[in-house]
Amino acid sequence: MRKAIIVICGLVMLLCGLGGLLFPVFGYLWAREWATFIFTLSFPFFPVFYLPFTGWLLVTGGGLVACRQWAWYSVQTFWVFLLCVGVLLLVGFNLLSDVMTSLVDAGGNFRGVGNIILGVLLVLMPVGGLVFFNRARRLFTVPVEENPWQRWSAAVEEEQSEWLGQG
Repeated sequence: MRKAIIVICGLVMLLCGLGGLLFPVFGYLWAREWATFIFTLSFPFFPVFYLPFTGWLLVTGGGLVACRQWAWYSVQTFWVFLLCVGVLLLVGFNLLSDVMTSLVDAGGNFRGVGNIILGVLLVLMPVGGLVFFNRARRLFTVPVEENPWQRWSAAVEEEQSEWLGQG
């Protein structure tokens, strides 16, 4: 069951990474004016953060599907990153909701719903991911095989000790 969940997580990460790479391309092809405006406003964000993050999702998703040992470290780093972002967004959301009283008052219980959504998506999910992948770590370790030359040399030493009368 854990193996299936790991493969599903890997496929979801692959799809998110692929979608993250295709989203700007399709946005530029069909909504060129909006896309160029957004890319112009967010110039340092896009090449410095967005593209490496989508590349990281692609590589980590592929590693999870293949159950590579380095993918375990990468996905643990991903969950810690999401947890830190979630805590910062929760704090920022609560600080800014006091400033934006018109938005909070107009939406009814907007602050409580926002806290619940951010808390579940960006705090509980990463904590659950950290716990799950910590328990599934043994699926990512490569069993160390015994060197056949080592067995041969031990057998030769045993024969030599018997032959010399030391055994």
